[in-house]
Parts: sequence; structure tokens; C-alpha cells
Amino acid sequence: MTKEKKEAELLSLIRRCKRYDRSAQFEIYRRFHRFGIGICLRYAKTEEDAQEMLNEAFYRIFTKIKQYDEQYTFVAWARTIFIHTAIDELRKQKHDLNTEEATEKHDKLITDEMVDWMNAQEVAFLVRQLPPQYRAVYNLHEVEGYEHQEIGKMLNISTGTSKSNLARARKKLEGIVYDYLKQSDLKEL
Repeated sequence: MTKEKKEAELLSLIRRCKRYDRSAQFEIYRRFHRFGIGICLRYAKTEEDAQEMLNEAFYRIFTKIKQYDEQYTFVAWARTIFIHTAIDELRKQKHDLNTEEATEKHDKLITDEMVDWMNAQEVAFLVRQLPPQYRAVYNLHEVEGYEHQEIGKMLNISTGTSKSNLARARKKLEGIVYDYLKQSDLKEL
């Protein structure tokens, strides 16, 4: 199937969704489930939390689909909804979003060779070990490409707090990766 035909088919599904066609909604859900869960898993602590975020995001997509402007790509529009839904879910857990000091000291050097063998699922698992506020800033900056000023607005924090949380997330993630690699080495013995 050509790219143009795929885009026309997707546009047809979107238009049917705007008319509340349940079969079209199901097809959009089926097509974008992996995409959406991938985003939600980056922000959630558990797979169950990610599934809740995903369901809420699809609810928002289907209730706001009439606002979708067909001049823009649906993927970008849906991606924004997945991200904002994940952030909103984290805000609901606001007591967990308080700034927390990275108290662990890991001055061990982790080389690229040490992590080359890790797969994406393992990396996602390790990122999920970060505290919620660090995980959110890390994903928004490192994965999604947002600038600190934008992150601050999204999370209702200052630009400086965003920068600080990113630095702390990197440091804490370094310790998490080091501990994970150390445990993996022990299992191989």
C-alpha cells in the first residue's frame, strides 16, 4: 500500500470517528495502541499505570477528535495528547512530584560498551525507576525534545527546576544503570 493510500485511509477513519463511528474508533485504537503505550510507558512507574494513561489518552482523542485539524499529521496531534495525558496523570500524584535530592553517589564510570547490549525494553525499565518528577523531565527533554522553558510550563515548575531535575535524573539514572549492570554481572558468574 502506498503512503498516499495509507494517509487517505487514515483520514477516512478520522472522519468516521468524528461521526462517532465505533468501528473506526476501534481501528484507530488498534493502529495507535503500540505508539501510545510506548509514550505512556516512558512516564509511568508501572505497566498498569501506563495502560491507565493510554486509556485516558484515547478517551481524550475520541472526545476531541472534532478539534483535529486535517492540515497537520494525526500522529503529531495524537502524540501531543499522549504526552499531555501522561503529564496530567503525574500531576494527580503531585505529592510524588516534590523535588527529591539525589542522595546516592555513583562515581563509577559507565562506558558505552557496558550498555551497548541493553535492549530498549531494559532501558525503559531502568528509566521507570526514576522518581516521577525526574522521569517526566528526563523524558520530555531527552526523548521528546522539549526545551526547559516548555517543560516548566507543562509541569508548573521553573526553568531552573527543570534543568536541575534533568541533571539529577541523569545522575540518578547513572546509578540505576550501574547497579543494574553490576547485578547482571553477578548473575553471569
